[in-house]
Amino acid sequence: MRTRLDVLIVDDDPAIVATLAVGLKTLGCNVRTATGVKEALAALDGHPADLVLTDMRMEGESGIDLIREVRARHPHALCVVMTAFASFDNAVSSIKAGAFDYLPKPFSMEQLEHLLAKVATIVDLRRENERLRAGLVEGDWFEGLSAPSALALQPLIERIAPTEATVLLTGETGTGKTALARSIHRRSARAGRPFVEVVCTALAESLFESEVFGHVRGAFTGAVRDHVGKFEAAHGGTLFLDEIGELSAVAQSKLLRFLEDRVIERVGDNTPLRLDVRIIAATNRDLIQMCRDGSFREDLYYRLNVFECRIPPLRERPEDVPGLAVRFFRAATLRLGEASPVVEMPAAFLHALQTHSWPGNVRELRNVMERAALLALGRAPTVSDLPSSLQSSGITKDSSMDEGRIPTLREMEEEHIRRVLAVEPNQARAAEILGITTVTLWRKRKEYKVG
Repeated sequence: MRTRLDVLIVDDDPAIVATLAVGLKTLGCNVRTATGVKEALAALDGHPADLVLTDMRMEGESGIDLIREVRARHPHALCVVMTAFASFDNAVSSIKAGAFDYLPKPFSMEQLEHLLAKVATIVDLRRENERLRAGLVEGDWFEGLSAPSALALQPLIERIAPTEATVLLTGETGTGKTALARSIHRRSARAGRPFVEVVCTALAESLFESEVFGHVRGAFTGAVRDHVGKFEAAHGGTLFLDEIGELSAVAQSKLLRFLEDRVIERVGDNTPLRLDVRIIAATNRDLIQMCRDGSFREDLYYRLNVFECRIPPLRERPEDVPGLAVRFFRAATLRLGEASPVVEMPAAFLHALQTHSWPGNVRELRNVMERAALLALGRAPTVSDLPSSLQSSGITKDSSMDEGRIPTLREMEEEHIRRVLAVEPNQARAAEILGITTVTLWRKRKEYKVG
């Protein structure tokens, strides 16, 4: 087999489950078991499986019912029915319900291995398709870069991405740590499996443990059902912990335990849960200084810092601005439906971009180019498509201006508002793009007699 499959066995006969589990593990599968439909669906909601191998007839339940539910809730999971009541009618019923295949009992190890090979082929093709699609949408992190300080990361990323090593990404806010984490995931054997992101600053400390590690029913007031945490959701894939420096002392301790033992404990449950998750962490803080101050565990820092990748801020690599601008502009215009996006940019436009200090780093540049793509409407972007904070750098060289005449600020404002409203008639969204309130937009429209 080319890939390690996650298989869920569903059967109410313990002897069959035990025998089948041994055989599947021998063939290199990750195996979980369930004795009925409800238990199986709960297991899949915890983390999906590649293959659901279910009995046709279980006490009070049917494998057909399970297949219908799985197809509705987890369409990527392939279902195969096992039954001792082999008949053409059963086969037809299971296929109509959405089963991938049909396996009559008793079956040999050779038959099981042949089935797994077919499933693995489909899973591999799907994961490769998802990997390619993600690459087309997001682009490779290194696409458009030319600065030596950024390109120096590429050989390291190429070496460590296929491994299981923990990675620590450091750099200022907006430098592209999340995008680089996704790029590492896509280059790994886990591509096609879950990539789960946790922004450590986005969750209140009182909720963090429950959301990340999960909880069981009754663990605290309001816990009316079991809750699958981010770790379990990332099983088989990658968990990206952004702003790791914000973790509480308790969360740091639990994360350290996972890195050492590969187990977690849900809130309210002392039973260790073993998971297969790769950790990529990121921070914009100085963790070494935090270790000295006692606000970050030194042992956790060294567990996370197996490989550190520091991403330089955009102001230190202005030569990357043109390539990134073209990349983001092309991606934005493709999303807007342009079949052949214009990517040639006037010198004045590029000059305005390169002379900006980019305090928001790559994230700010991406937002600026998405705005420009929206305003340009299939033509090359001009300085007037930029936010006012960037326009002064290239205004006298903008080829869109009348020769020998610079428009007034009022004229530029009116033209800019008209362009935005032409492509975004929704007043609230147009005001957001313009960076003004809806009341101000209403007043400006009245002043310029727009719409």
